[in-house]
Amino acid sequence: MTGLRWVVDASAILAWLFQEQGWQVVDDMVEHGALSTVNLAEVLYRSEEAGVPIEGLENDLQALGLRMVPFTDGEARLVPDIRSAARRGGRRLSLADCCCLATGVHLNLPVVSSDRAWESLRLGVDIRLIR
Repeated sequence: MTGLRWVVDASAILAWLFQEQGWQVVDDMVEHGALSTVNLAEVLYRSEEAGVPIEGLENDLQALGLRMVPFTDGEARLVPDIRSAARRGGRRLSLADCCCLATGVHLNLPVVSSDRAWESLRLGVDIRLIR
């Protein structure tokens, strides 16, 4: 996908939205970032849970340059392998985490996250931490 430089995890977008530690790093990445539709669902879910109005949020993110990418069957088939790799490394990942990582693997782009546990995963994808 042209112009994309990284896949952004929901944790990074939420840190940016709520101006939590590391949000400035994400601010510089939104313009060239991709967000899986699975992780978009997580952003909307958690934002609403925190009392943030979500009407128009997706459009606002897109206006800043963040591109929503459909989660495809190709990525879905990567999820079990990612989950197994994480378990071998003593890590447990949520389904949304696996989906984000699968998107990064599929698009061959670094993945931006706040989750330090991802650093030790051996998935052939570059992990960029925001904090």
